[in-house]
Amino acid sequence: MKPSWNDGVAAGIAIQIAPLLRLGQPSKREFEVWPDYAARYDLGKQHEAALIRMACDPALQLEAAGKHAIWAPVHAWRALGQLRAEAAVAPLLALMADQEADDTSDMELPRVFGLIGPAAIPPIVAFLTDSARDAETAATAMAGLVEIAEQFPDSRDACIAHIEAMLAAGEPHDPALAGFAIAALIDALAIDSMAVIRDAFQRDAVDISICGDLEDVEIDMGLRETRSTPKPRYQDMYPDYAPPDDEPPPPTFVRDGPKIGRNDPCPCGSGKKYKKCCLV
Repeated sequence: MKPSWNDGVAAGIAIQIAPLLRLGQPSKREFEVWPDYAARYDLGKQHEAALIRMACDPALQLEAAGKHAIWAPVHAWRALGQLRAEAAVAPLLALMADQEADDTSDMELPRVFGLIGPAAIPPIVAFLTDSARDAETAATAMAGLVEIAEQFPDSRDACIAHIEAMLAAGEPHDPALAGFAIAALIDALAIDSMAVIRDAFQRDAVDISICGDLEDVEIDMGLRETRSTPKPRYQDMYPDYAPPDDEPPPPTFVRDGPKIGRNDPCPCGSGKKYKKCCLV
C-alpha cells in the first residue's frame, strides 16, 4: 500500500485538515480570491507538516484519488501560503520538478511563494541554480520571485537580481530559460534590467518564441510604441514549422484595456494562467 498523506500525523491534526479532501474543485471566484483556510479550519503552525504531506502526496494527484480528493493538494498549498510556512517552499519546488506540467500549480505556486515572502528566496534560488531543473519549472520558480517582489518591495532588488542571473554571460544557458527569465522581468516591469536583456539578445542567447524579440520586449516594457522592423518569421528560424498555405497574416493587436500579465489568471475564466490559455 502506498504511503498516505496522514502517515505518522497525529490523529487530531489529521482529522482537522481532512475536510480539505472533500472541498473539490474551487469555484471560478475562488481561483481569484482564495478562501481564508486558516480562519475557516482553525489552522496554525502545528498543521504545517501535515499540510505539506497533503500538498505533495502523489496519490492525491491521481484520478484514483477521486474527483474531490484530487483537489486537496491545491487547498493544502494555499493554506501553507496563508500560514507563511517557510518549510513548505523546498517540498513544493520538488513537487514542481517531479510532476508533469500542470496548469494549476504553474499558476498558483508562485502566489504561494509570494505569500510566504522573502524566506522563500533562498530555496528558490537554489532551485534555479540546480542544472537538473528544466526551463518550464524554472519559469514557475521565477514567477514566484516576481510575486515576492510585488508583495515585499524591500526584497524587489534581490528578486530581480536573481532573475537577471539567469541571463548572465559566460555560462551555458538554455535559450528557453533565458526567454522565461525575460518574461519574468517583463511581468515585474523591471525596466532597469534592459541592459542585461539587450546583452542577452545581442549574444543570441534567447528563444524569442517565448516573449518575442528585443523590440517586442521594449514594447512590453513601455519603452517603444511600435516596431521598427518587421515581426520575425518563425518559419525561417524553425525549419520544422510549416504553416498552412492559406494561413492569414497575424492580426494587428490593439490593447483596449489594462495589460494582462502572462502569469495572471486568464480573463476567460478557464482557471489557467493567461500564457497557457488565451495568450497562446
